[in-house]
Amino acid sequence: MNIFFFIPSLEKGGIERSLSRISRKLIELGWDVTLLTNELSIEGKSYFEDSIKIIKVETPFENKKFLLFQLLNNFLLFIKFRKIINNHKPKFVLAAKNFPLAIMLKKFSKNKFKLILREAVDPHVAANTQRNFILERIILFLKKKLYPKSDRIIAISQGVKDSLVNKLSIDAKMINVVYNPAADEKIIDLSLEITDDYSFKNYTIVNIGRLTRQKDHLTLLKAFKLVIKETKCNLLIIGEGSERQNIENYIRNNDLENYVKLLGYKSNPWKYLSRSNLFVLSSIWEGFGNVIVESMLLGIPVISSRCKSGPAEILDNGKYGNLYDIYDHNKLSELILHEISSKELENSSNIAKKRSKDFSIDKITESYIKSFEELLT
Repeated sequence: MNIFFFIPSLEKGGIERSLSRISRKLIELGWDVTLLTNELSIEGKSYFEDSIKIIKVETPFENKKFLLFQLLNNFLLFIKFRKIINNHKPKFVLAAKNFPLAIMLKKFSKNKFKLILREAVDPHVAANTQRNFILERIILFLKKKLYPKSDRIIAISQGVKDSLVNKLSIDAKMINVVYNPAADEKIIDLSLEITDDYSFKNYTIVNIGRLTRQKDHLTLLKAFKLVIKETKCNLLIIGEGSERQNIENYIRNNDLENYVKLLGYKSNPWKYLSRSNLFVLSSIWEGFGNVIVESMLLGIPVISSRCKSGPAEILDNGKYGNLYDIYDHNKLSELILHEISSKELENSSNIAKKRSKDFSIDKITESYIKSFEELLT
């Protein structure tokens, strides 16, 4: 069975990591997997093994920001992608980005493939990030009209599915909830590598993610400022992004330089995670929250914001980790202090590891295959 993974922009992130794991397992099971893209970063490519075929399409306008150039770029991509699809004749196309282009390809390609859209974010939340009411309305209108033209939608959490049904009026029957395959056993081996740029002398809290407004590092830092008034500990932040300067300013203005360390982007964050005592996710919203599962796999306790959509589902509303309401730095500081003084680390660690198995590559890939096969009956 042949399938195309349609990811126009292949960067470093949760989408790429999740699809690389699924594609790896599909190939093991005898599937013919091809990755179709037009932007391929070194970091993005590193997620995918050599056994995965990658077709990269180039256009003269791919890095242009003007609307006219973007429209020309999408038109050229449509022409080139359609030719490739007609030649290779995939049975399925799984689109992770640029859904309008994917739907146009389905409508106008000679090869009649089954199109699956993988929705990783609550569409209403994603539209709100545009900070432009008119653009937000346009995006929601287009999604409402275009999504039903696919054959199946895979939502990576129940929260994402609920939003698609309740806010975009999409038929629930065409949406399958399939979580991310975040429990990759390879992480365990990678976590054993040596960390030569940080020594874990004190109780260490770790946060992993892009330095963006979505991740809300300022709430974490406000909570941490309260925590160090009560006990000695350190905060390790791994990631890079547009909010770095604001984060650095807060650290400096609040005399936290001796307690907080920004490590930047790390290709192997798990070697730091495995040596930490606590993982905290402070996001305003998440489609899923891969790093929560990765922490659980390594037996690291988790505290997460109760944000849309995935974290509360992963933690089963607090059964496998503590939750606090977004922006509530006072509650977060209380939970951190409680975790530091907890005497049940070993038991909670074993429970977390067991829960992480629900997100194994084998189990999640099986759910993807079931979604594909349903379209053939």
